[in-house]
Amino acid sequence: MKPVHVHLVGLCGLALLLTACAQTSQSDLSPVAGFAPSRLDAAAPSPSLAPSERPDDIPRSGYQIDGAGFYGDLHYLEEGNRVRAVYAHAVEGEVTRHADLRPEAAWLHDGVRRFEGQDEDGAAMTVELEAGVCRVNGRVYARFARIEAADGSYEGCAAEIGPHVSWSEALPRYLPLIHTCLDESRASSMTFVRGAGRAQVLHVSDQGETPVVRMRFGESGRWDCVLENDAARWRIVAEDAPLQPGEADPFFIVDAVPDAGEACAVYERVLSEGGEVLGALGYDVCQSGPVALLRPGAR
Repeated sequence: MKPVHVHLVGLCGLALLLTACAQTSQSDLSPVAGFAPSRLDAAAPSPSLAPSERPDDIPRSGYQIDGAGFYGDLHYLEEGNRVRAVYAHAVEGEVTRHADLRPEAAWLHDGVRRFEGQDEDGAAMTVELEAGVCRVNGRVYARFARIEAADGSYEGCAAEIGPHVSWSEALPRYLPLIHTCLDESRASSMTFVRGAGRAQVLHVSDQGETPVVRMRFGESGRWDCVLENDAARWRIVAEDAPLQPGEADPFFIVDAVPDAGEACAVYERVLSEGGEVLGALGYDVCQSGPVALLRPGAR
């Protein structure tokens, strides 16, 4: 992909810290999407960092970015009490550019993961990651990626990497199954459970060859939707059943983006390939909201 020469610093300057910078061009990889400021300025969830002195076979935490004609690698480094994000940006036929970015700027008002800093030549560089169904180079990813560098703009897709990758990385693959569960619940005894409140997807996984979607409706407890032969079968999850790895961190709200602060969470909207809102990923920032009740010993 040829870079689109639109320079972030000249267009937005410091206003990027407070409001969204309108996109002036668009590739066929991801939609142009404005970022509406939210009403909660919350710190980003801490990255799942591997120890600084880690064996080489333990993957680094961060993101790999895939685009047409370029590749990016963003990962976290732990230095004492400080966490850095370093980024390598490789464009075909050019020298790889490296940048030191600020992970504390990853969530600024709008729930979009944003990393800002400078490359090795002192030029501004920004990486933005937005949840959604992104397709590039024959693969589907769970995030759109936008990079503003000294030579212009790049767009592609991103995948989370590390020892503790979120279950939400599989969300694009499971979206049809989630909708199957919800559609079939409207014509079953689950109709009464659904009336308890907004649907939340807490986890999705393959148990053997059977996909399982774990959900909650309001405070009705947890339910597993088991998909067999394209049909949904529901079963209640025992209150003391152990959590799946990463369960409810984040949780997915279907077809809605709640106001920031609702249920003590910040929300990251999830977009379709065409730019439609599919829902939102919620992250508990209070550690005392409804999601916290799922943790062992919370009751």
